[in-house]
Amino acid sequence: MRFRREGKLRMTVPIGYLKMIARGRRLVPPVDRSFRDWGVENFGDQAVKDSVGFLGPVLYDANPGRLSASFVFERLLRVGTPRFPLPTRYVTGGWAGAVDQMARRARELGVKIETGSRMTELPRHGPVIVATSLDAARALLDDGTLRWESGTSTLLDLAMTPSKRDRCDVFDMDDGGFIGHYSDHDASLAPEGESLFQGEMPMRRGESKADCLARLEGLYDLAAPDWRGRVTWRRDYVSRGRTGALDLPGTTWRDRPAIDRGGDVFLAGDSVAAPGILAEVSLNSGRAAADLAVERLTTLHA
Repeated sequence: MRFRREGKLRMTVPIGYLKMIARGRRLVPPVDRSFRDWGVENFGDQAVKDSVGFLGPVLYDANPGRLSASFVFERLLRVGTPRFPLPTRYVTGGWAGAVDQMARRARELGVKIETGSRMTELPRHGPVIVATSLDAARALLDDGTLRWESGTSTLLDLAMTPSKRDRCDVFDMDDGGFIGHYSDHDASLAPEGESLFQGEMPMRRGESKADCLARLEGLYDLAAPDWRGRVTWRRDYVSRGRTGALDLPGTTWRDRPAIDRGGDVFLAGDSVAAPGILAEVSLNSGRAAADLAVERLTTLHA
């Protein structure tokens, strides 16, 4: 693991940042103040700037200082606290493998799964769980209130021949980017003799994809030197509003769009009223929606 600070890769995080994490555990960050205002007041400007390196891969936002102090600091303590073993767990086969296992188990239980069909309206009978992005749910439910703040990042995935100079994971404390060497954790993610890297860089307001991608490629220059001559596969894209909810000052997860939409319709996803970070929000809202749907079915058949 390495950390880019002031344009160079370093093996350790700044002492001011470590002091912020240690002292911050004894404080209660406010919901109604921005992380920048509260953080600078308690820890100093440099410590807050350094924290961006850990917030990028969990918030996908180029300006996390504008968000609720409570929201940001909870994630900083969970993801940005240096420790071993790492708080991250890697599922063998990636998310696709996990989804395939869940689908297989669902079919064993008698669930009918249909893919490749576009839904334009909801079924008219029985409880319905809508598990999709807020943009798609807004159109499907014809509900203009289904909106919430979310991040925007440019992503760059690369497969390349390996090099002894390749780093495992690189946190960018300058710009909030992140590069992970995922096949180093799970060799099944890349063909034999190749390595898979995935990187992200939060997009600044008004920034083009090309400019953001150039910044991310600059981070790759440090994480995997001479990568351009070793690439065997490449994919880049922009993730907009697909990386989970961001809570502004004065809001918490309870203020997000409710799971129970009324009329036997329940909403699940990463931007609804459920606790957790990243995929945890989808999992927790999905379980809550399923419990409500089963409860409703029990009532209907009582």
